Amino acid sequence: MSKKKEIKIFIIEDDFVFIEILVNLLEEVKADFQKKDIDLQIQTYYSTKEASFELSQKPEIVLLDYFLIDDELQADTCDKILDLIKDRYPKIKVVVISGQESEEIKAEVFKKGAIDYLSKDKASLNKIKPLITTLINEKINPA
Repeated sequence: MSKKKEIKIFIIEDDFVFIEILVNLLEEVKADFQKKDIDLQIQTYYSTKEASFELSQKPEIVLLDYFLIDDELQADTCDKILDLIKDRYPKIKVVVISGQESEEIKAEVFKKGAIDYLSKDKASLNKIKPLITTLINEKINPA
């Protein structure tokens, strides 16, 4: 019997309710891929500091909140951790998720290496499952 392929997905988000929404969506994707002997490992982090220590696990995909509260309870944007991810592990696919729909922020995160920018609204939430499915399929079936 062949060994299951593992795909790691990190969620870096400081809103506990939104984390649950994302986890529930990813659990649905996980169920679909388990039928294909692919196991999704979903890990959640509430701060950039916590997540930065775990990046050596090399997740394939990171869902990253744009505005975060750090361990010192200071508001911050995802800029530092996005730079860290792209400098150390450029192959990690980063999707930035924000409560703000801003073309300026969108352009900024794309310039830094994010592959997508979604707002925290129903229309964007409906895009997460197909987006993650596509990213996983690209990882397991590279062109």
